[in-house]
Amino acid sequence: MAESIGFRPLAERDLPLLSAWLEAPHVRRWWPEDSDLASLAARYGPVLAGTDPTEVCVIELGGEPIGLIQRYRFADNPDWVAALAAAGTPANAAGIDYLIGRGELTGRGLGSAAIAGFVAETWERYPEVAAVVVDVQVANRRSWRALERVGFRRVWTGTLDSDDPSDAGRNHVYLLARPHA
Repeated sequence: MAESIGFRPLAERDLPLLSAWLEAPHVRRWWPEDSDLASLAARYGPVLAGTDPTEVCVIELGGEPIGLIQRYRFADNPDWVAALAAAGTPANAAGIDYLIGRGELTGRGLGSAAIAGFVAETWERYPEVAAVVVDVQVANRRSWRALERVGFRRVWTGTLDSDDPSDAGRNHVYLLARPHA
């Protein structure tokens, strides 16, 4: 891949772009959240203000924004630990969520490249994290194939006890254990 993948923190100026990405049919199907600017400001305002420990970043390809990726430690999200209890995930894990916002860039391996780079940064940033965990709707084959290309393994399939609309229905839970040094 000639152009490099990079990450930068989400900024308020990115909300209109995020709104457009969330409206794109290839994203909306899997990330069904309100995409108007007021809703995005309410949802991401605490992240932007530094009062929510979730780290939300814009994925860049050659310096151009193409998507969104976020990480959160389970220790900061006890409800999520409870939702994933049936999957047997470790409590000292981190979760990630991601999207490629530009439809013409899907299917090119950019999602896998972004996931791999972001996970590598996660290992460095959080030495206490034993694994990275991702839940993906069963029907979202592109997403779970991207995880598998990075080395994630499926550890559970079922219905999560979550009120997040993106978790509706059957999900696969994928886990990537921290590599041993």
